[in-house]
Amino acid sequence: MTNHPTPASLDGQLSLFQDEGEVPVPGWQGRTPPEMRADAPKGYRLDLSGEEPLYVLDDDQPPPAPDERFDEDLEGEDGSGIDLDGDIEADGDDDVSPDLQRYAPREWAPYCADTIALKGTIRKPANRLGALWVCSGGSGRAIDRDRRGMSVYRVVPLDAYRSPHPGLPLSYREHTALPHDHPFRWGYEGMLVTWQKKSHVLTDEHMVFSHPYIPNPDGHGYLPDPDWHPHDEDAARSERNPWRDDPHAWQPTRRLI
Repeated sequence: MTNHPTPASLDGQLSLFQDEGEVPVPGWQGRTPPEMRADAPKGYRLDLSGEEPLYVLDDDQPPPAPDERFDEDLEGEDGSGIDLDGDIEADGDDDVSPDLQRYAPREWAPYCADTIALKGTIRKPANRLGALWVCSGGSGRAIDRDRRGMSVYRVVPLDAYRSPHPGLPLSYREHTALPHDHPFRWGYEGMLVTWQKKSHVLTDEHMVFSHPYIPNPDGHGYLPDPDWHPHDEDAARSERNPWRDDPHAWQPTRRLI
């Protein structure tokens, strides 16, 4: 007799016509893997091994240990799983197959919204344009190549932070508790985080392109476009960036040719 309850569908209704431990992914034909993964029910993970994607019970993935080093969770040299040119790095020749390496998603900077919300920490930032960066996520379709839909923030030491508002910086809990009409309620400007056991602040929001997806050559779902790579010059200040029109704002380091 199994210890798992009968799984429910995404609308909360019990299903009598699905295998125990599996939940179908609604509308998967028009969705990318990150979008489907983000909507996985609690306790389930996205499984792309079959003809159709499914949410399956996550028996093999125990919850992270309390001392998990979120801010040192890295594979690449700069901690984002990529090197400075955006190429995927593996720990060894046998760690990642050529096909998986070719279709692995690439990031401009490591995603840290989850670690910030859970523990107030960040993964090791990406080193680009003479600064350190992390990603807070984005919106829009990952198949849209022409839209900068991912937000990235510079990471600066607390004592180097230049605040655009007297009420900043704030912790994640305090920041998200600001009134809705506060000029910096939305976004991560002025958010306190910890990296290498030291206080840092997120600032200077830029927008970058997310990795576009293409239809899977096998005909099922989507895969990251293997011919796309992030570039430093992709970053542009967002419309809500308080330093957007400031002549004294930080400027990126220019490479000598």
